[in-house]
Amino acid sequence: MFLEGLIQRGSLPVLQQVISFTEARHEVLANNISNLDTVGYKIQDLPAEEFNAALRRAVDRRARRGAGAPLEMTSTDHLSWNERGSLQYRLAEVTDNNILFHDRNNRFVEKQMADVTQNALRHKLASELLKQQYGLLKMAISGRIA
Repeated sequence: MFLEGLIQRGSLPVLQQVISFTEARHEVLANNISNLDTVGYKIQDLPAEEFNAALRRAVDRRARRGAGAPLEMTSTDHLSWNERGSLQYRLAEVTDNNILFHDRNNRFVEKQMADVTQNALRHKLASELLKQQYGLLKMAISGRIA
């Protein structure tokens, strides 16, 4: 119970949600790239803006409730979280690139690659911060101070 309380405080739950989202989004973006030549394929995405807004609301709500309050994510149009806090999603079709090729595909390679890179950087940052947080917890539990 004590350890669970430590893990639910601070930035750990926030970083875990960011990692969960970036993992799911990476799968969607990779699928888009692998279907660039598929006739009739429409680019899909997980809206980062929706995730950012849901995360911001959850952090604000937790701050109002106090330091020990859990991070409770609320559903958006395309994102939801189950009772265990796991991300569930419904894909959004990307329609903002205004390009439709002769094969009815709306691919936009440069944008897809930029999205993959941005998502990977966000994932790497959250992973490194999470690693540092767990390292600090490990030091605290073992009684060592750096």
